[in-house]
Amino acid sequence: MDSRIPEGGKVRFPAFLPALAGAAVSVGLSRSGFFGFLFLLPLGVNAFCFSPASSRLCAFFAVLGNGLFALWAGVFLRLPSAAVIPDLVYFTVVIAGFTWVAAPSSRLPAFLRPRAAYRLVASSVAGALAFLVCASGTDSGVLAMIRSQAELFVSLYSASAGADVVEQSLSAQYISVDNIVAVIKAAGLRGGVVSSCMLLLFVSRQLSFGIARIARKPCPDGGLIGFRTSSRQIWALSFSLAGVLASLALGAGPFARNAAFFAEIASWNVLVICVMLYLVQGGAILLYWYSRWVMPPFFRFFLNLLLIIVVFSPGLNVVLLAVLILLGIAENWIPLRVSGTNGSSSTPGVGE
Repeated sequence: MDSRIPEGGKVRFPAFLPALAGAAVSVGLSRSGFFGFLFLLPLGVNAFCFSPASSRLCAFFAVLGNGLFALWAGVFLRLPSAAVIPDLVYFTVVIAGFTWVAAPSSRLPAFLRPRAAYRLVASSVAGALAFLVCASGTDSGVLAMIRSQAELFVSLYSASAGADVVEQSLSAQYISVDNIVAVIKAAGLRGGVVSSCMLLLFVSRQLSFGIARIARKPCPDGGLIGFRTSSRQIWALSFSLAGVLASLALGAGPFARNAAFFAEIASWNVLVICVMLYLVQGGAILLYWYSRWVMPPFFRFFLNLLLIIVVFSPGLNVVLLAVLILLGIAENWIPLRVSGTNGSSSTPGVGE
């Protein structure tokens, strides 16, 4: 019996079970610690193996189950609301955002069904804002975790310094817990949090798609090879880069410093979002070429092995990332995936 739920149709009992099981696995993974970053996989598997409606039902059960667990923790374990509510809010926002990315409803208005790149950006920004709001409290568990990790790093660094007096002096002056926490906060505000949310949503979607390709025949649609951003994004990249440089140059005087700070934060986040989208588009271009390149099986195996070595080699992986970003940017003017374009345009935004 086909247990997939037709889009917009009623939920049949056989498909109700995978949604409920996926929700239980999602809540369990979110509380597992080391494997917590995999908590979105059950929703994606439901979306690609069954249907978008099954994924949305799984998301509803997951939010409900997480809420019941938070209520139980608050009542019976007597956990403070400052520790329970932030986790509940962040989980709900990320679950809703991922469901919108992987399984958008066809009943939504057209403006709520933009291309996948826009859904990914909007969901990542919402998840980043939820994380920053939840982590801003003085009793935040996130800040406590960051501080504990910083203390561990400082202790390990001090132990490795040995008896060298000069290195110990530099360590005490610059490698301190407060300095490390300040650097992490600065990096998080300047695109670190939003890029982490984007990476979480994108990797979860691709892993779910990979699992569905193995488990389901015929294979579902929606692979990375068709990912494409708007050509107008090049203007956002250009203006955000200019905004970062301008905010750094105009930071003189109290008001100018405050205005430049907010402009710099906004510019950095837009810049990071654009770079990551071009990185994904560059990866889609590389995959497009690779899938159409006819080669002997041995050479394909050697090429796969070489790619794995490059990805895990410090220095070489940075070069690979830079090349992929440049490929993604170059597609604004050069039709690198010929079968998916009608030709190039000299100005981004023309010809869409």
